[in-house]
Amino acid sequence: MIQLSRRQFLKITAGAALLGGGALLSGCGKRERFEDGRLVLDFFNYASPEFLHLYETKLIPAFEKKYPKVKIRMTTSMGDAGYDAKLLTMIAGKIAPDIFHVTQANFPFYANKDVLLPLDDFIANDDTVRREHFYSKLLDGMSAKGKLLGLPADFSPIVTFYNQDMFKKYGVKYPEPGWTWDDFLEKCKALTKDTDKDGFTDLWGTVNVDAYNRWPAWVWGNGGDIFTPDVKRCIMDTPEAIGGLKFYVDLSLTEEVAPTPGESMGQGYEEMFMARNAAMIADSRYAYKRYLKGDGLPFKWDLAPMPKGRELATTFIWGGNCIYHGTPYPEESWNFLKFLSGEVGAAINLEGGNALPAYRQAAEHAVRNRTTPGTPPNDVYFLEAIDYGRQAPFPPQFAEFNASMQNLHDAYLGLVTVEEACKKFTREVNATLSSKVF
Repeated sequence: MIQLSRRQFLKITAGAALLGGGALLSGCGKRERFEDGRLVLDFFNYASPEFLHLYETKLIPAFEKKYPKVKIRMTTSMGDAGYDAKLLTMIAGKIAPDIFHVTQANFPFYANKDVLLPLDDFIANDDTVRREHFYSKLLDGMSAKGKLLGLPADFSPIVTFYNQDMFKKYGVKYPEPGWTWDDFLEKCKALTKDTDKDGFTDLWGTVNVDAYNRWPAWVWGNGGDIFTPDVKRCIMDTPEAIGGLKFYVDLSLTEEVAPTPGESMGQGYEEMFMARNAAMIADSRYAYKRYLKGDGLPFKWDLAPMPKGRELATTFIWGGNCIYHGTPYPEESWNFLKFLSGEVGAAINLEGGNALPAYRQAAEHAVRNRTTPGTPPNDVYFLEAIDYGRQAPFPPQFAEFNASMQNLHDAYLGLVTVEEACKKFTREVNATLSSKVF
């Protein structure tokens, strides 16, 4: 989950306070960690129980078979809500794991704190793994200050999912490559219905997810941006940025083709699509875990690219792993890190339904050969979206940044105008950036 609740914000802030002074770089010490003659590496992770089971029963045993002198001890957090607080506490207490999981949301924080081991020399001198094995945009996302600080494991761009049965029932033409924002809005209007004539909409043309891994696509699509390229100044107060977000918010508040939070009747947006209450949703391939479960969705569905505004744009979601800067076992940790992101890790990601593996060959083979049962005919649009996708940037002060995003939530609720929200958000974020508080 990208955006943080106030409770999560306070937890991370409290954990970060533990990292004052020189504790962060003091290392975890030369601990003698051996079991049955094998070196024990600590791996800190969080995932669904099903996915953790695949790690425990397949990936880790496969690694230990290849490297019989090393044992992996995996510890987990109770979900992502407390993950950073626990990891920060472990680092401050000098019991940091050798390898740990990150996402695009928390990676900048750890990168800025200099707790991540640079990997440039490792990958340059390794005959088994090379930069070209991974998508360059993902490696860029895991780099900071000119250094590669982790390896991506899984990812997905956002594309448009649509209910073909619904389109056919109401005589609406399927979306095609090259469709525009105007085309999108026209289809949304044609598919928004009060089907039981009770005075309330029960079929929405789309849903507009209020999340930082969704709305930036509409800002970019209108020619706007969130930050300057160096992420040193927020520029969400420009007309282009405001206009892009306004188009997205107005799907609910003005055009009434997407539900407001109060109109979703307690359903999550994916549940609305699954229950045939929404004809379209911009979603990631991580949704396949739900959409392909059992016999799959009870209707025909397919994918389309994101609609184009002034520009064609979409967002990425990704996860990866890093090595703690103070590990006494960097070589052994590197071997496990590349295993997580390599061919075996890619196979586990696919089996667990974890979107697309960052290992390029495995991702493209899986999509082009449709190795996952039940995938829609145009699954290839996920690969094509890599070219026009961007990563929503996070400044190092990601907790404060998320707190400032409450201004944008207020715009979604209609409490303030989008222009007011964007201008206030920009002022707060720039004040945080200029303070240099991390």
